Amino acid sequence: MGQQQLLLLVMGIIIVGVAVMAGLFAVQDQLKKSQADNIVSRNLEIASSAVMWKTKRDPYSGGNQSYSGLNTNGFAELFMDSETDDAYYALNSPSTLELEITGVAKRYPNIGARTYVNDYDVLLTDVKYNGTYTIPTP
Repeated sequence: MGQQQLLLLVMGIIIVGVAVMAGLFAVQDQLKKSQADNIVSRNLEIASSAVMWKTKRDPYSGGNQSYSGLNTNGFAELFMDSETDDAYYALNSPSTLELEITGVAKRYPNIGARTYVNDYDVLLTDVKYNGTYTIPTP
């Protein structure tokens, strides 16, 4: 009788250990997805501000119908920061009609998102979990 109880106890501990490990992996996966969602949300905030900035005329601190004014010191023009607690952000290749916004997570540097803006439309937001998108960090 004692061996059976000991065997049941050991089996119970093993099952609980496996369940805890599975739960930890599920939580870590959810954290990564949440991080990606935060980056996408911030990219869309930046895109919205950039489109608004483009529509303003030059005397009113605007882009005068072009994103090219965001080439130098673009985040200052938008009154935003290029870094948050979660990620780094960059404005890639702003031109007259097109703008690319890239965000890369700090905690998981292989998670990144890029948002493509053409004229006044957000065309696409692409999320990668393999380190494809990078930003030179300060």
